[in-house]
Amino acid sequence: MGMLYRKTSERDQLILPKEYHPLVFKELHQEMGHLGVERTLTLIRDRFYWQHMQKDVEHFVTRVCECLKKKKPNKPTRAPLSTITTTYPFEMVSVDFLHLEKCKQGYEYILVVMDHYTRFAQAYATRNKSAKTVAEKIFNDFALKFGFPSKIHHDMGKEFENQMFTRLKELSGVRGSHTTPYHPQGNGQVERFNRTLLSMLRTLTEKEKTDWKNSLGKVVHAYNCTRSEATGYSPYYLLFGRSPRLPIDLLFNRAVEEKQETYEDYVTEWQKRMSEAYVVASRTAKKEATRGKVYYDRRIQGNDLQPGGRVLVRNLTERGGPGKIHSYWEDKVHVVVQRKSKESPVYEIKPENGEGRNRVIHRNLLMPCDHLPLEKPEKAAEQAIPKKRDSLEKKRQATRKRQPQDDSDSDSGDNYQLVYRLRPLVEKNSRNGEPMLNPRARVFQPP
Repeated sequence: MGMLYRKTSERDQLILPKEYHPLVFKELHQEMGHLGVERTLTLIRDRFYWQHMQKDVEHFVTRVCECLKKKKPNKPTRAPLSTITTTYPFEMVSVDFLHLEKCKQGYEYILVVMDHYTRFAQAYATRNKSAKTVAEKIFNDFALKFGFPSKIHHDMGKEFENQMFTRLKELSGVRGSHTTPYHPQGNGQVERFNRTLLSMLRTLTEKEKTDWKNSLGKVVHAYNCTRSEATGYSPYYLLFGRSPRLPIDLLFNRAVEEKQETYEDYVTEWQKRMSEAYVVASRTAKKEATRGKVYYDRRIQGNDLQPGGRVLVRNLTERGGPGKIHSYWEDKVHVVVQRKSKESPVYEIKPENGEGRNRVIHRNLLMPCDHLPLEKPEKAAEQAIPKKRDSLEKKRQATRKRQPQDDSDSDSGDNYQLVYRLRPLVEKNSRNGEPMLNPRARVFQPP
């Protein structure tokens, strides 16, 4: 059988029949480090030719090959941004833990509690992040100073998702909401405050950093007294209706606000200021949220998922060090059960093979994989082999029992062994079609 080549000024390309494409993909993509489309295409194009080669290579590399589960996509999935709206102070507070270097007294955590409407924040230094510590700070300190919030928003950490904390919320009439797992953007306001707080703590002297607990209150107060771009007012002003008196004001004997003759005049003036401030703050916050959403949504990648669709889940094992070469996606394929709500890009999924629990995952951590081939039931085949062997063994034992014990032809000292005859494997030579082994070769029999 002859070979047909395509000659060009740059190279000679063997024209390859379709049945050999899988072999080429295996040798020049899977065995060559699972390189991308362009590099794989170059390797193939230097040697072979067939129509629609680029389309076939792109389809195999991006949709068929199992390396999809191992590598990070060029364009990560990004769902539209969901915003949370509040209309009055302490309608919702967000809580989160921040982990720092351990200071002199053994404190290494900061519990952050932030009002969503005013952006007013409180921070508590703690030695641990247990449920008891959280309950003590929120219900025995924060709530006694500012009142119980209507809702507490938090991540799914065990310090918040436990029986004691849940029971305290029920007894106080506080509703709870939480972010999806491994998606801190769902608590974005407190995450931004955490970055600001860390930036402010870094400005401390080296001596102050070793005992950062003593500077925490001063730093947080400075944040609360500073104008927020999201509202146009300082958190302190939106909460108390007046500007704070700072040490510099006392030094220069500066009057912070006008004096009122009576309590009634003070309350009237206070209500007027607060009414104006709330209108401006709400309008500014809505404008900033819309601007942020428009900017974020420019980089949207990926469509909505439909029930029954097959997806891969982001592998969120710790990276860095030994984890640097972990697969980017989990090996197990999942199936979409439902979308939790129209407003939130959060989905309930279940394992395709039925082994494992259902999970609730954000859209950014999922990648559609309907194009991946279905997994072969290898486990079932492996389990069937021992069963067949057991069945053969039982039959042999039953045959021995039926044989008479005094058979003169039997010899109790002989050991019998089941021998399978093996025929030689015959393969065709790809060049001339002749067998690579002699088909008339004698069948091998063990001695």
